[in-house]
Amino acid sequence: MENEEAKKHQKKPGTGINTFLHVLQQAVIFIAAILAVMVLCGSYVVIESGNGTQLYNIRNEEADTKFEDSKLFNKLLGNSITDVVRYGAIRGQMETDGEFDGKKVIDTTAFAGRYNSLQSEYITARYYLDDLINWSKNGFTYEDVYMTGEEADQFLSRFNLVTTVDLDSDSYSGSAKYLNSDLDSAVVIKDVSGNLFDTGAYQREDENVTVLRNRYRTVDGKNIEDHVAIFDEYYKLCANIKQTADDLALNYNEYLKYQELYQPGQSNVVYFIRKTVGDDVLVYTNLDTKAKNLTVLKQELLDSCMRSVYYDPVNMTYETDTQIEESTLRYVMNGFDYAYPENTQVMVGIRSDLSYAQDGFNKARNEFNKYVPFLGQYLVCAVVCIIIYLLLLALLTVREGVAGRKESGEVIIRLHREDRIPTEIMIAAAGMIVFLVYMLISRVINTAWQSMGNNAMIAFGAVFVLAVSLLFSFFYYSFVRRIKAGTLWRDSLIRRFGKWVLKWIRYAYRHWDLVLRVWVPFGIFVLFHMVMLLVISAGSLYSVPRFLIAMLILIVVDIQIGILIYRSARARQTILEGIRKISEGDTEYKVNEKGMQGDNLVMARAVNSIGDSVKNAVETSMKDERLKADLITNVSHDIKTPLTSIINYVDLIKRQNVQDPQIREYIQVLDAKSQRLKQLTDDLVEASKISSGNIVLQWEKINLVELLHQTIGEFSEKFGEKRLYPVFNSPADNVCILADSRRIWRVMENLFNNIYKYALEGTRVYIDLELRQDAENHEKWVVLAVKNISAKPLKVNPNELTERFIRGDESRTTEGSGLGLSIAKNLVEIQKGVLEIVMDGDLFKVNLYFPLLEEQIN
Repeated sequence: MENEEAKKHQKKPGTGINTFLHVLQQAVIFIAAILAVMVLCGSYVVIESGNGTQLYNIRNEEADTKFEDSKLFNKLLGNSITDVVRYGAIRGQMETDGEFDGKKVIDTTAFAGRYNSLQSEYITARYYLDDLINWSKNGFTYEDVYMTGEEADQFLSRFNLVTTVDLDSDSYSGSAKYLNSDLDSAVVIKDVSGNLFDTGAYQREDENVTVLRNRYRTVDGKNIEDHVAIFDEYYKLCANIKQTADDLALNYNEYLKYQELYQPGQSNVVYFIRKTVGDDVLVYTNLDTKAKNLTVLKQELLDSCMRSVYYDPVNMTYETDTQIEESTLRYVMNGFDYAYPENTQVMVGIRSDLSYAQDGFNKARNEFNKYVPFLGQYLVCAVVCIIIYLLLLALLTVREGVAGRKESGEVIIRLHREDRIPTEIMIAAAGMIVFLVYMLISRVINTAWQSMGNNAMIAFGAVFVLAVSLLFSFFYYSFVRRIKAGTLWRDSLIRRFGKWVLKWIRYAYRHWDLVLRVWVPFGIFVLFHMVMLLVISAGSLYSVPRFLIAMLILIVVDIQIGILIYRSARARQTILEGIRKISEGDTEYKVNEKGMQGDNLVMARAVNSIGDSVKNAVETSMKDERLKADLITNVSHDIKTPLTSIINYVDLIKRQNVQDPQIREYIQVLDAKSQRLKQLTDDLVEASKISSGNIVLQWEKINLVELLHQTIGEFSEKFGEKRLYPVFNSPADNVCILADSRRIWRVMENLFNNIYKYALEGTRVYIDLELRQDAENHEKWVVLAVKNISAKPLKVNPNELTERFIRGDESRTTEGSGLGLSIAKNLVEIQKGVLEIVMDGDLFKVNLYFPLLEEQIN
């Protein structure tokens, strides 16, 4: 009903205004996006560093500031120093003499504990760098194994291979940590005998152990288990090897990234890290030099740089012409103290000619020089546009979906095609869109910002925001219309699923015997299945032949029970379908009895027999009805001709000036009885037409208020004779229904005639009009209630009064054919209404229900 009303209002004037507001809303957000992206592009610079993409703000710089004195320059330099220090620590792990060395020997236990001081004794395994990196990439494979004491004794070594560190050696140049000391001259590797096993004082127990597969051997060709004598030490060593391999694999990826960022020709950052480990001086730099002399290195770097930072913790020297503080560099160096001894010198500078490399400093200098001071005005305009967008959003939220108003003032909501999509699907689609937008923002846009120019980025950003806004509007306004129309929950899959579950619960409750028949065999099947499984799993009975026999029996039983349940359920479904077809009037339908057995076959035959009986009864009833209708029509037609002559002659006699009072009384009786006979004949013909369906309705708009006023006026003289006082109540001046004017008048005439004949004299007659709304489908109805007090006791069932030739006056002393209420009820029903009779003592009440007509019918 709501959809039909909405369709009639699709072209209301407000639709065009809504379209304009939608277009204006998208235009405003498009302009806001352009301004916002202009501000971002002009106020921020995106730089690729070792820590990923970094965003730097250039709006807070003071006027007339040079780039090398700016906050932006110093932030970039600080991040570069952090990268260089970390890069130097990683180079110490990966390189020998300034080149990557895959055959570099790694002490796994010392490396895993590199953040802590070295122990004087520990068990370790030494692997080549390449092997550890590849091992991490290929993955570590573990296996749970049950070992007897003898097998464990054969698997592990009888010696612990212990590494001893001379902590009093002069080889250290600071704290005793891995990578910042010369371990080669201070480490002794020795075997510690597991003599408890040799003497038999300790016996290994049988146990479950976890063994790491040796994908690679140590530098001396041994496996992990060859280094330890007990499983506790084995597990610790395995954990150290895995941690070392994973850390080195991660550092190797960063090594390649830093190598690309800071190699000569690719970066304007120039650096050297000089450290003394034992008697060796190690230098990591991107300068084109082989020098290790500190003075030479400093001079070469200063000659090519406009700004630099130099830090020497041993000599407590810190030199810089930047805003980088010594505490900052000291904090960064302390984070990698395992790689840098105290005798370490670090110097980082930025080339004077930034055109040397197209790196972050070059890009930042260009963006810094292009900065526009009045970008703040663009930002204000963008904020204003966003506020306008939000105001339009609020306004459209109120107006969206409104297609007009009904005569009662109720708002009509017009739903779009997408509003019929189930609510959960729309929510899932909206969630997917949000996820895709997030992915675009987090990945694609970052890449686009680095690769696009400002103009292209502005265009891309504006189009992207417009697309997001259109998608948001599509989903948001759809949910708004659903909420207003009350379909958000009604069209949800959860509600449909809930109704389906309730339907099947009711079905199971109503057909508990059918459910019992289906589930009892299935329960027996499950019980038998469980018993067989228990037999199979019994250890004393478990054997291959018995297992195969039991499984074969289970499969056969499963198939047979499944077939029986399926056939029974299918037969019942077929029988129910036959009953439904026959109940709907298809008496020709026959249930297919093929394949049915037992009770199902008996029921199928009974249903078919019932169908035949119903068919015969219907045919007989229809034949009798046709004969009755023909008889009534023929008799009425035969009576009408002489009756018309009688009425006409009586009328002629009445016009004669008859003086004899006795004859005049006879003439009045003839006139009254002939008119009554004519009314009875008309009622019989009308009832015959209705029962045979031989009646054509002319539908039109009927104002019940006017019709009732007219009817009351027509019967005012008759009601006056019996002192009946009509009291009419209506909720409005216009209460309209769709009906046939001639037939609805006949209904009112029969009802008022009934009141005139049987109402108690000197009483009131109440005629009430009322509007009601159906709670389920929200349809509106007109209810007409006509109430009067009966002159005689009512001893008849209300339902019998609407049958033919039934009268409330059992003595039949009053005039009437017994067809008035029957005709009224049939005429009401063919006009899509309902007639209901209610009796309470002497109160006689007739209720008429008609659908309310709210629109003009063309």
